[in-house]
Amino acid sequence: MELKSLDIFCEIIDNFGDIGVVYRLGKEFKKVFGENVKIRVILNRLDEFININSNVKNIQNQEIDGIQYVTYEYVKKNMCTFSTANVIIEAFGCTIPEEYMNEAYDNSDLLINLEYLSAEDWIESCHLQESPSGKGKLKKIFFMPGFTEKSGGVIADSFYLDRIKNVIENKEYYRKKYFSEIENVDKKIIGTVFSYEKNFTPLFRDLKSLDKEVVILAMGEKTQEGFKNFFEKNFIEKLGNIYKYGKIEVQFCKFLSQEDYEELINLTDFNFVRGEDSFIRAVLTGKPYLWHIYCQEDYAHMDKIEGFLDKYERQIKGKTSEEYLSEYKKLFKDYNFRRENSLEEGKEEYLFFFNNLKEIERCNSLFKDFLISNCNLINKIKDFIEKF
Repeated sequence: MELKSLDIFCEIIDNFGDIGVVYRLGKEFKKVFGENVKIRVILNRLDEFININSNVKNIQNQEIDGIQYVTYEYVKKNMCTFSTANVIIEAFGCTIPEEYMNEAYDNSDLLINLEYLSAEDWIESCHLQESPSGKGKLKKIFFMPGFTEKSGGVIADSFYLDRIKNVIENKEYYRKKYFSEIENVDKKIIGTVFSYEKNFTPLFRDLKSLDKEVVILAMGEKTQEGFKNFFEKNFIEKLGNIYKYGKIEVQFCKFLSQEDYEELINLTDFNFVRGEDSFIRAVLTGKPYLWHIYCQEDYAHMDKIEGFLDKYERQIKGKTSEEYLSEYKKLFKDYNFRRENSLEEGKEEYLFFFNNLKEIERCNSLFKDFLISNCNLINKIKDFIEKF
């Protein structure tokens, strides 16, 4: 099928991950399909988008880099002149305005229900299956992102891959841009931490025993609150925005644009990330990472952690030691084992991670290369639309 126009719908709830994914998709599809394809991104609100992109204005209809961004309210008010696209992406099971869908059933061809990323095995059987909720001429298809060839893959967009290459080739420039406040950069381990509510006592305990200087760039309000909770109970030195606990230095970072964050995590030695979008960005760096997954009832999030570790092990097994796989998997699970997001102290131990950064990076790079070559979501959606 020829793609003539594409509408991407997204309902933002309370985080930056959803808009981060949709913003990335829109830019990449514009590049892939060219100027002849009209692309619109339709959002229920703009607050988070304004934060991640300084070009966004608080208006209901605007064009940025050749893509039209409109609000749900604008669509509802202007449906008489707002024709539907021939292909629609419904991001993360969002609700599309009824006024739009009433027109789409008879005038659009394909609705792709783009689900959240999952590493669980069952998604392969649902991927590209038709939903019975299609109507009229409109076909609705499930698209399930994941970490295998039979899933929908992960977003490995060319903008990000080019940005990675640029940071690697111009490392000194980016060091000056992001590490200007860090003394003796070459002698220190530098990493980002971006988390939900978290008790960081075990992290400081283990870092204190290392014979290395470590700099942590604390990202996001919840991460910074977790560090403040530790600082209130322990003796630290505070110099402006910098906190020192022995050989450990913590800097509280201001909110970064999507592009700046992507540059930073490709410059650091390790990244602790949260959610979905930041996690995939970290995976594609090939650097050492830990994933703080969104917590669900009855430990359902742990099934997703197990699923990811299973897919990771499939690609790494036989290329490293069993001890490495066992220790890395254990840390991943301990880091995430919680009934709810809280400041309760966990059981994770970090010494393996910080004593084996080179081996972790080697293995993570192997996994990254597999995903880019075989599990590129952008290519998979493009191929599916063209063959539909």
